[in-house]
Amino acid sequence: MRVFLLDSTYAGTGTYCLKKRDKVYLFRSLRLSSGDLFTARDNDGSYYEARIVDEDTISLTPVSRPDRSLTDTLSGFRGKIAPVCVYQGLCKGKKNEDIARMLTEVGVLSITFFTSEHTQEKELNSHAAQRITTIMKEAVQQSGSETAVRDVRVIPFTEAVREAEGRKIILHQSTLEESRYLSEILQDIEKGTLISLFIGSEGGFSDSECSFAVQNGADAAIMPTNILRAETAGIFALGAIENSLYS
Repeated sequence: MRVFLLDSTYAGTGTYCLKKRDKVYLFRSLRLSSGDLFTARDNDGSYYEARIVDEDTISLTPVSRPDRSLTDTLSGFRGKIAPVCVYQGLCKGKKNEDIARMLTEVGVLSITFFTSEHTQEKELNSHAAQRITTIMKEAVQQSGSETAVRDVRVIPFTEAVREAEGRKIILHQSTLEESRYLSEILQDIEKGTLISLFIGSEGGFSDSECSFAVQNGADAAIMPTNILRAETAGIFALGAIENSLYS
């Protein structure tokens, strides 16, 4: 379903002032006009019945389910995908934008970028980070996913492993004896379990990084497929998770 994502500065009031980009989305993309209803969501995941008051303002009424205000007939609100937080190795150039867009459209809970031994890019400048945030917001509004759109973070791999919650899974190509096929690991996971999924950058993970992840509670997963690109591996894994736990 399409959903209008409120700015992170929204403080829970009954009205919201539209920015230039908001107006383009509502009046040009959705072709709405004064008095029309649509679905809005804030960064905490709360939904609102939104109504256009005038060209600069909308009114907001909290709702538990946004069915009445949907602007599209094929609602994506009938069920959530598996709860997955993705930790993605920082890639080169615009690959990070493509990865963020695809993962957001699928509906992961959050996306955190990290640096590791094989990441060629070690940081994101402010422009690149803002671009990714904007792309994620647009993806949420188009798909209705529940991905949290916040300032982009880039942290060290070791910090990412330590902060990750739930069932940790690291996709790799190393020679760890503890490795199992992803499908085998998923058989041990109950529906609804939070999964923290680690995807490497173009160079993947080193053996020492895989060992560190395992020592900190992660399952080392390999997939019975061709070698996948960094921007493909996450989407493939999410499809496998969804099929295994929610089909």
